[in-house]
Amino acid sequence: MKKLSFAIVFIMLISLVVKAQDPMASQTNLLNYSPVENKLKKSNADIQDPKKNTKAKTWVTRGELMTEIYNFHNQYLRKGMAQTEVKLFFKEPKEIKTYDDGTEEFIYDRITLNFTNKILDTWKETVKFFETPLQESRMSFEKAISLDPEGKETKFIKEGLSVLKLAYETESVFAYNDKNYSEAYNNFTQILEINKLPMFENLKDTIIMYNTGRAAYEMKDYTKAAQLFTEVKDLGLQEPFLYIFLKNSYLGMGDTIKGEALLDEGFKKYPSNESILIELINYYLVSQQSDKALNFLSIARQSDPTNVSYIFAEGTILDKMGEFEKAKSMYLNCLEIDPTFYNAAFNLGVLHYNKAVKMYDEMVNISDNQEYEKAKLAGDEMFKAAIPYMEKAHEIDMNTREPLETLRTLYLRLQMTEKYEEVNNLLKTM
Repeated sequence: MKKLSFAIVFIMLISLVVKAQDPMASQTNLLNYSPVENKLKKSNADIQDPKKNTKAKTWVTRGELMTEIYNFHNQYLRKGMAQTEVKLFFKEPKEIKTYDDGTEEFIYDRITLNFTNKILDTWKETVKFFETPLQESRMSFEKAISLDPEGKETKFIKEGLSVLKLAYETESVFAYNDKNYSEAYNNFTQILEINKLPMFENLKDTIIMYNTGRAAYEMKDYTKAAQLFTEVKDLGLQEPFLYIFLKNSYLGMGDTIKGEALLDEGFKKYPSNESILIELINYYLVSQQSDKALNFLSIARQSDPTNVSYIFAEGTILDKMGEFEKAKSMYLNCLEIDPTFYNAAFNLGVLHYNKAVKMYDEMVNISDNQEYEKAKLAGDEMFKAAIPYMEKAHEIDMNTREPLETLRTLYLRLQMTEKYEEVNNLLKTM
């Protein structure tokens, strides 16, 4: 007779999201493009002028202009703005498109704004001043540096590059939130490269380095991710999730020993951090190191004794270890805390079902008829004990087939004909 598999619920981590600060809004007439267009025309002429294109100041001005162009719309917009607030700057759109899913598009001459339930979600420039302003800005500042051997423009170049770094960070966040992780990584990397310039004294910005590592991690470039995470760890960044991502990066490279060691290191450094504790529990659950998983579950339950996820996880481990009574106690405890916990009810049914199967398997070695009948009766009773829990699981979630399919087998086995027909008909309708 085939055994059933029980459900395992892993305790989930909440991923970090890279965030950027919202820029301050301005009262400038946002749709007045003429001043910037005139500046661009002048800059284009200046870099073609043999008398001006050899001066560092010309290229500093162009670098500053390019970040201004990049920020032209972004400086006024932020995710989560209400339509009424957007209209303070953008006025009424040229066209509004409304869709059945509750989204809307405000279409302007040079930009389209996307709203969900009247709240700004994303935006896209449809007519650009310059196609690649950030790249042009960096190139311009590099040109300025090469034309300024005496360092007369260093102060202005550094100020301009600092603004450019913020623009790269904004663009990185846009890309990251859009799940374009390679683009996010490339833009974060630009900031790291700028920080290596002599005027920034090889600045080690651990937050940018960490976020670059996050982008590499999401790209599944675990080698780059591990390198960056290790560097910021060594620089002293206080971030518990760093150890989780480091562990996962090494696991992604196939180095389980290093991954486990880093997770243990993180736990020693942050012994009260729930996320690392949960990660340890999940890691030892997946790697089937039951004793270690139980140890960390015990630690977790000390600080949160009514957390059903911890109790249930402990029950599944004890279940797999063959500790029938202890596993049963854990599952029952889950239902006492949360009577609607489907997995606890289902696993209780599976626990008794599998126990009955094992009892029947052992009956083949019994030659005495009386002992055989006694063992058969005990096996049937164990099957019967599974029924209330499977019925409870079905009551909690009536759209799941597994409890009903198990009940159908149990009713057939125990010759409960009326119940069998009822469940069988119900399954046909699902």
